[in-house]
Amino acid sequence: MSEAANMRMERIERLLNELKYEVTRGLMEQEIDEEIGFRFIVPVSQKIPDGQVFCEFRTRPVTRTQFFPGHEQPRLKIVSK
Repeated sequence: MSEAANMRMERIERLLNELKYEVTRGLMEQEIDEEIGFRFIVPVSQKIPDGQVFCEFRTRPVTRTQFFPGHEQPRLKIVSK
C-alpha cells in the first residue's frame, strides 16, 4: 500500500473509532435511537467492471447471546446514579 493509501486507511479507522464512541455514548445517554442507519453508494468498483460499492452502517438491538463470532463483548456497563 502506498503512503497515501496508508494515511487514508488510518483516517478511516480513526473516524470509525470516533463513530463507535459517539454511538455508544449516544445510546447509553439515551440521546439517539437504537435503530439508526446510513447507506451510500460509491460509484466505482475495483473488483467489478462497471460496478459500484454499497456501504452501510446500521445499529439494532440484539440479545446478549446474538453476538457474532469474533466480536468482543461490550466493556461499558450502565451504573445507576
